[in-house]
Amino acid sequence: MFLSMVIPGPSSPGQNINVCLRPLIDEFTQLWFSGALTYDISRKHNFVMRAALMWTINDFQLMEWFLVGACMES
Repeated sequence: MFLSMVIPGPSSPGQNINVCLRPLIDEFTQLWFSGALTYDISRKHNFVMRAALMWTINDFQLMEWFLVGACMES
């Protein structure tokens, strides 16, 4: 799953980005601690699925600079 959010211009949340991320954080917290009852079609039984956010890349412009620089050097 890829989660990306770009809100440009005067309607951007600015320093209040937590308003946008709070529901996502709450859902990940629930999926980690409580899990979600899920049906496994191959085994034909239910199980509790847990989820975690493994990593994030927050600076796409800097990442592009590194990738373009690395490609141009090789």
